[in-house]
Amino acid sequence: MTHYEIPKEPSPGVKAVLHYLDQLRVLNLHEIEKLFTDDFVHSARPLSLGIPSRNKQENLAFLQGLADQLGGRPVEMAEQAGQITIYDIIESPGKAWAHILMHNEPQEGKPFDVECIYQFIFAEDLRFKALTNFVDSTALASRG
Repeated sequence: MTHYEIPKEPSPGVKAVLHYLDQLRVLNLHEIEKLFTDDFVHSARPLSLGIPSRNKQENLAFLQGLADQLGGRPVEMAEQAGQITIYDIIESPGKAWAHILMHNEPQEGKPFDVECIYQFIFAEDLRFKALTNFVDSTALASRG
């Protein structure tokens, strides 16, 4: 699978997605918080996973938990340590989709890879109203 080539002049939506992914890599929660609208909702799919949706504050608390598990280390990405492997970003009016691969190494437990597709729903100011994370349910289930 080829890696995404960032356009020389990315659209404002692609810039917002790239900024989010960069802040996610280093778990900069202060900057991530600025990217979410007050009514932001994060959802995971497929629904069969039974993962409840999270509002802005719940999602930031979840990310803080991830940061704690990683002991302040950046989220490392398979194939390119310290960077997110982005396979593709596709835009449509008011939305963007990003196909990515992340590698996490928690302080306790074994390392794991997460391949997912994020769907970003933009507000008019290009902050995110919603983020839906389509995850590899088999890989997620193997983590226990």
